[in-house]
Amino acid sequence: MAREILAALRAAEADPTVHVLGLTGVGRFFCAGGDIHGIAEQLPANRPRYLRELATAAHDLALAIVRSRLIAVAGVNGAAAGAGLGLLLVSDWVLVSENARLVAAYSTIGLTPDTGVSFLLPRAVGHQRAVDLTLNGRRLTGVEAVEWGLANQSVPAADFAERLAQVEDGFLQGAVHALGPTKRLLRAPVIQDLETHLLAETHSIAELSANPDSVDLLDRYANG
Repeated sequence: MAREILAALRAAEADPTVHVLGLTGVGRFFCAGGDIHGIAEQLPANRPRYLRELATAAHDLALAIVRSRLIAVAGVNGAAAGAGLGLLLVSDWVLVSENARLVAAYSTIGLTPDTGVSFLLPRAVGHQRAVDLTLNGRRLTGVEAVEWGLANQSVPAADFAERLAQVEDGFLQGAVHALGPTKRLLRAPVIQDLETHLLAETHSIAELSANPDSVDLLDRYANG
């Protein structure tokens, strides 16, 4: 899925008439993160390689969104967990349904964050709140996501689709030629550090996936 979204992003960037990238989900989830059952199907000895491949694909997408000239508007219609939280963090404008839930989820399965979460989350909410989300299992509602600085606006579920379209259209009413250059200036201070940090996240989540305690936690979670 990460590779498919990346391909769509590249196609949109190649069209000079496109200025906004919309990211949203369908149903109960914006993005539920990695496929826990898919990971659990791997033998413990194979999980580092498998997680490295998954994380690399997700990180390629995250970095491409941050570097893109397109304004990324995240429409968080439902749960954003793990890498889903990362997609929210690399977006430029975030609308959240009041029904949405934001959760880091990594500690539940004995893994460390990926998709830039450990880099961008403390910068967005502060160290203590980042610890609460990543290590203490804190879940945020859509309203709390705005209060914590993770989203620009929350709306009732019934108004979500209409408001998301309004936000996307709103960016196109101004000086669209200035959107990309302004985003580039806003993102420039973090891009190089983020790229380096994503490599560290990939190494950490891959190596930890073979830890016996992590294997046990993930398997128990996958099996309900």
